[in-house]
Amino acid sequence: MVRRARTDAARAFFALMFAALLRVGVSLSAGAVVVAGISLTASTSLGAVASFAAVGKGPSPAPRFKVKDVSGRTLDLDVLVKRGPVLIDFWATWCKPCLEAVPELERWYETYGPRGLTVIGVSVDGPRNLSKVRPFARRLGITYPIVTDEDERLRHLYQIIAMPTAVLIDRDGNVSTVRLGYRPGEGEEMEGSIVALLPAPSVRDSSTSPTDSAATDTSGTREK
Repeated sequence: MVRRARTDAARAFFALMFAALLRVGVSLSAGAVVVAGISLTASTSLGAVASFAAVGKGPSPAPRFKVKDVSGRTLDLDVLVKRGPVLIDFWATWCKPCLEAVPELERWYETYGPRGLTVIGVSVDGPRNLSKVRPFARRLGITYPIVTDEDERLRHLYQIIAMPTAVLIDRDGNVSTVRLGYRPGEGEEMEGSIVALLPAPSVRDSSTSPTDSAATDTSGTREK
């Protein structure tokens, strides 16, 4: 009974948050999400990035950060947006929808990275799983930068309450699109938002890592 009451309360809360986001025009994907261990779908409503649901119009500046990925490279949002849009994906190793979204994120990284897109995976795994994140990401074939949010600073900065949550930031450093949840085959809207922020295709050396020009390697290695 207690678990059911908590689930109903969570659903009611996320329904209100979802409605608030729709009122201010934040784009959401009606995919599956995991909130505090509870798996929700579009039929049970979605969570939200609360800080982007403020009343009013106009761009919402993305919270700034400067962190290191699991390979020791420094990722500075102010530097990254000068190169192009930044897609931050909040995920966890225990979140099934998060893992299902990885191939799509990897494809975008490989396809649009040479045109300026940066993809960052932010693991919100708890202390018990942090040591598993890097090998886990390697097994999944992830080549985009992975950050472990050990102190939950990024999660709090972006007010993340459900996984996966993908936040697309434009070159002006403003939040362009928020995708909450993931459902296979429903990535066209986010991909369209990404493409809209990119310059026209040009002949470039696609062998260059998309984050090489914007990240500082402090570990002496390029291993992801």
